[in-house]
Amino acid sequence: MQKRVFITGASRGIGAAIALYLAERGCRVVGTTRDVAKLGDDAPNHLNITMISMDVTDVGSINKAVAQARDTMAGIDVLINNAGISHLGPFEEMPDEQGRAIMETNFFGLIAVTKAVVPVMRDAGSGLVINISSLGGKVGVPFQSYYVASKFALEGWSEAARMELGTQGITLVIVEPGDIKTDIASHHLLCGSDSPNYKEPYEIVCRSVRGNVSHAGPPEDVAKVVYAVIGKKRPGVRYPAGKGAKMLSILLTLVPDRLVERLVVKSYGLR
Repeated sequence: MQKRVFITGASRGIGAAIALYLAERGCRVVGTTRDVAKLGDDAPNHLNITMISMDVTDVGSINKAVAQARDTMAGIDVLINNAGISHLGPFEEMPDEQGRAIMETNFFGLIAVTKAVVPVMRDAGSGLVINISSLGGKVGVPFQSYYVASKFALEGWSEAARMELGTQGITLVIVEPGDIKTDIASHHLLCGSDSPNYKEPYEIVCRSVRGNVSHAGPPEDVAKVVYAVIGKKRPGVRYPAGKGAKMLSILLTLVPDRLVERLVVKSYGLR
């Protein structure tokens, strides 16, 4: 499957796994990271992968990177919006600039990249946009309120944009990973709390999040779903990805909201 793929946030974790998985199966991949000069040993390394610098919160950087990707691959068949940041902390005590940074990267940055790539696809007569969301885009998670808000916004925007782009031969798909075993916990925007209102439950949730990640499936689980979506003639709206994600996704649609809330609270060890 020799597709030309442009993927954001490809230097580590899920993005790196997707880039490498697709490259090994014949796709030509251009991946982005904030600064190529700072790539680590965990960055994807393959003859079919080219890494370039791009900041999804900087329109000038986006336009330059999209033009570079288009010229490198002589077009873009697939855009994978994967770049994102997460956080841990009580919303009441989280600095406004941190909350806004999450929304700028996870939501507005994704839209800006899509806006820049769509004209390239339209000129070619077809294209596929895959937005990496989260099961946190379907249910609230304590002490990750801004991250969840960005993913809820992403899901709604994606549903609307899918209908708009569908009239032009461009398909948009949402992929929703559950817990995935990556180093994302070490890259959270952290907002610790000494407040008696939050200190104990926040510490409980932090331990739970790290425990969940340590027992989760590998990022290749998400890469396999992305590869399968690329190979479909008529992909659906959304696909869960990761260990237990499909069952949890079904559960969220069938179980009443109050029960879902109780289950989430219990799963994080809260009272």
